[in-house]
Amino acid sequence: MEIPLDLSHVTSAWLEQAFHSSDRFQDVVIKSIECENIGEGTGIFGEIGLLTVSYVNQGQAPDSLVVKLPCIEPENLAVAQALGIYAREVAFYQTVASSSSLRVPQCFYSFMGDDGRFVLLIENLSNDYVVGDQVKGATHEQVLSAIDILAGFHAEWWDSPNLHVLDWLPNPDDPAYMEAVPEIYRAGLPVLVNEWDSKVPAESIEVAQLLEPKFEQLMLLFAGGPHTFSHADTRLDNLFFSKSDEQDVAFIDFQLCLRGRGINDIAYLVGNSVPQGIAAANWELYIEHWIKALAANGVDYAFEDAVLHYRQAVLYYIVGAMSLIASFDTGNERGAAMAETYVTRIFNHVADIEARLILEKL
Repeated sequence: MEIPLDLSHVTSAWLEQAFHSSDRFQDVVIKSIECENIGEGTGIFGEIGLLTVSYVNQGQAPDSLVVKLPCIEPENLAVAQALGIYAREVAFYQTVASSSSLRVPQCFYSFMGDDGRFVLLIENLSNDYVVGDQVKGATHEQVLSAIDILAGFHAEWWDSPNLHVLDWLPNPDDPAYMEAVPEIYRAGLPVLVNEWDSKVPAESIEVAQLLEPKFEQLMLLFAGGPHTFSHADTRLDNLFFSKSDEQDVAFIDFQLCLRGRGINDIAYLVGNSVPQGIAAANWELYIEHWIKALAANGVDYAFEDAVLHYRQAVLYYIVGAMSLIASFDTGNERGAAMAETYVTRIFNHVADIEARLILEKL
């Protein structure tokens, strides 16, 4: 099958052909579809559309579903293909999703092309869940619920030999990362210094400058164990909260998943998606909550180690801010607002948790 060039090329005929690739949907006949772009301002590495489908014969097919395609912005696409993130998400849905304890969308169709492009057809979660809002930021209760779910998932994969069966799941120090990520960091540094000095703490800018010649060393520390399956993109736009059960959280977007530390997911969530006041007052409490949830699932992890690894992760994740301010196309006004909250939160968190202490160990 051909992969649609963009959302405008997702037609009734194409969707029907995709459905027919599954024995479950052989009898489906589609009358028409409507496609709404729901990725503007939220998706950096992909186009995301909500398909509403009218059928002549529906069978077991869903009334609505989500389609994911590669991004069309050249700079973003180049990074996505260099890091192999499209193949990674397709592999997740083909090999892990159906057996995972994590609530994720059901996948109806997936395909990875030889040209590095992909397509996914997945469940529309919005009937039963409400997506988080990166710009508004997470509440304290939302953070705790997400941590509980993530801890169970991390425990499931904790130092598991099954991690190594997933040969498509990279370590953070894999060659592709070691080549691409430092360049992203260094490209953003002058923009940070010259254009963001009024928006982020001076201390954090100084830390970013001191880190520059040592960034590869930080990457090696960040890639250390203990290893589990890390979602690695736990920003609030990728979390869905149940309308009926506040402790039921679903996760989307596995393009950046890694074989890494579980604490990295907590640092990413708190550092990028929690308003500064809440994050600064509660980050150690969130670590303790995660450790207790791990223990309830049979995993022991020392608080001192968790704090050290948390600080390493927060320091590493400023590279995400660098990518946004340097070259990424954020799409629209909402995307620009998302990028600004992402950048300002992570740099404030660097100062609030004294992440500069990690520099002394590099």
